[in-house]
Amino acid sequence: MAANGRTNGDYDVCVMGGGPAGTAAATFLQRAGHRCVALEQSTFPRYHIGESLIPHTFGPLERLGLLPKLRESHFPEKFSVRFVSPDGKESNPFYFSEIIPGEMSRTWQVERSEFDQLCLDNARENGVDICSGVAVDEVLFENGRAVGVRTRADENKPREIRAKVVIDATGATTLIGKQLDLREHVPGLNKSAIWSYYRGGHRLEGIDGGETTVFMIADRGWFWYIPLPDDIVSVGIVASPDYLFDEQEEFEPVFLREVERCQPLAQRLTKAERTQPVRGIRRLAYRNRQIAGDGWVMVGDAAAFLDPIYSSGLFLALASAELAAKCVDEALKSGDISAARLGSFAGELTKGIGVIRQLIGAFYDPTFSFRGFLEQFPDQRAALIDCLVGNVLEQDMSSFQAALASMTPPPAW
Repeated sequence: MAANGRTNGDYDVCVMGGGPAGTAAATFLQRAGHRCVALEQSTFPRYHIGESLIPHTFGPLERLGLLPKLRESHFPEKFSVRFVSPDGKESNPFYFSEIIPGEMSRTWQVERSEFDQLCLDNARENGVDICSGVAVDEVLFENGRAVGVRTRADENKPREIRAKVVIDATGATTLIGKQLDLREHVPGLNKSAIWSYYRGGHRLEGIDGGETTVFMIADRGWFWYIPLPDDIVSVGIVASPDYLFDEQEEFEPVFLREVERCQPLAQRLTKAERTQPVRGIRRLAYRNRQIAGDGWVMVGDAAAFLDPIYSSGLFLALASAELAAKCVDEALKSGDISAARLGSFAGELTKGIGVIRQLIGAFYDPTFSFRGFLEQFPDQRAALIDCLVGNVLEQDMSSFQAALASMTPPPAW
């Protein structure tokens, strides 16, 4: 067990997971005067997917103190997003500077192994105890309240860590969700993802060099094309499993077949060489019926994951961690760590995720087009852009959602 401080004794907060959500929550709470430990099963640096930041990550990153390191990093700067139709027709790039002034209109395409290490190191520098190579077997409950965790380190000896509050930041593992049988599929959202990495893929010039490019394909599916450091691009496809696995079940042949079929994408990869294995996830979307309880909360992907189309994953990880940390801080200081007090952020977070869910549903509806939507509701352009850049929390989006619902049935949420 590798740690930078105490490994025994009680904590105010035990965070399960050392990714961006977990380390952000721990950093905010440690600064607020609470003793925090973050338990991470892997040894960093470690691989993770989800490389694109959207503009509204700027606020949490600034408050975490990470912006100076990102400004000095070799991560490509991202100023825009572009869409390419199946026949190769490119949209004009959507520049974030059209609606966001100054530096906040610029973000980054990050190598997650490096970015997650930055987040972990930042938590350590702020006084969080970091324990790597520690697997959490279960969350401990007494009288229905979470009171700690049972862990297993390299020597495989069980050990209990007690805490007043347990934060689940275990990502898609959703440890508490599975332990309490809270995890469920998202109705109407069944998509798979397959991806890999190439060196030498074509990049655009100047300010467009770091943009995210979305290549549309059949079945309302799409490819992402994300420039990363060292001349690497992340390339992935998202589509229904019925479309992807109609003839072949293995990830690699399906991925290579689809790259070849998408000619606008294949042209960018003519001189490129694949550098990593093909990876995949057969079902992306899930949610938990409850994201807080007596003595525990969920943040980031541990709470829910929908779809990568709007690159909202890292933003929601950091934003949910900040919202939850504020509630945990207030709960600890009041001595009330009930579900109602700890979960007072859940309504706002769920509402924001619901807006994104509705927008995702519209994207995958073959009868819907954003051009037609804006022609009918030109007054909703600003609200649509707010969704695309992540400005969905603590906002009244009801009129936008009503307009959207008039053109495409709102999904169950």
